[in-house]
Amino acid sequence: MRVTCRSLGACLTRNEVVLDKFVLEARKGSRSGRHLHEEDHPVAAQLMGNDMEIMGQAAAHMEALGYDILDINFGCPVKKVLGRCRGGFLLGEPETAIAMMRSVRNAVSVPVTVKMRLGTDETEEAEERFWTILDAAVRLGVVGVVVHGRTVKQRYEGFAKWDRLREVKRRYPALVVFGSGDLFTANDCLRMLEETGIDGVTIARGAISNPWIFRDCLALWRGEAPPPPPTLAEQGALMDRQYDLAIQQYGPEKASRQMRKFGIKRAGLHPAGAEVRELFVKLSTPAEYREMRERYYSSDERVAVVGGSADVWSCEISEC
Repeated sequence: MRVTCRSLGACLTRNEVVLDKFVLEARKGSRSGRHLHEEDHPVAAQLMGNDMEIMGQAAAHMEALGYDILDINFGCPVKKVLGRCRGGFLLGEPETAIAMMRSVRNAVSVPVTVKMRLGTDETEEAEERFWTILDAAVRLGVVGVVVHGRTVKQRYEGFAKWDRLREVKRRYPALVVFGSGDLFTANDCLRMLEETGIDGVTIARGAISNPWIFRDCLALWRGEAPPPPPTLAEQGALMDRQYDLAIQQYGPEKASRQMRKFGIKRAGLHPAGAEVRELFVKLSTPAEYREMRERYYSSDERVAVVGGSADVWSCEISEC
């Protein structure tokens, strides 16, 4: 997924968040070191945990594997994660979060960044804890932050609030600030940059169903005419690339399972979306994929623009 997004203009990628203890348990396994692709740089290792010593050790191992940046996740809102005192839970525990940042910063030589939400909830106390953690991050030498414009309690419900992003950049002009939340079109991304003055945007859910959003963002940012939506054949070619890389990495069975989730999301870009989605739901082998690909992703038909504007091309997706 990272390699295919980069081919469309993504300039910095992060691995999906991994538990620190799993990194240490797997470092002597047969797949240790197989995390990166030569085309995928610069790339950040995104770690999550609840023990500062283990986090430091895991961070050092990820650096040794070749990651260019170490990113600490203080934003995950999943209940199981919160229940085990990880991710967004640590926004309510400033002392632990600060100790964790210090441990990671001391363990690696690559740049360190953090990912945060607005707080555990919308109370004044939660906001104070947010600033306490970020103040400490800057003092410790953390070079960048991704701020998702929702609280942990919100998960992905409601609309993201971007005001905090503007305030973070105002308080810390030397800090690299990325924004996240409700970025589903190129217009969304440019509007966030213009309204908040931050340095960049982090596109998460919006890239799963529409990886061409990176290409469209760059065109809009440069003042160029928006590129036409990809043809069905172009969509198929990108999925071919992703599927082939997944097979090389994981083998055909696991790769097929992985392609289900991406295909299901991208089926919304197909005129026969319901039929294509059902085929991806059942996808089990490369042969099944090739048959579906030949039938549904071989034409030069372009997907109709969604939203009524030539520079808005997206589809609605559910929480991931």
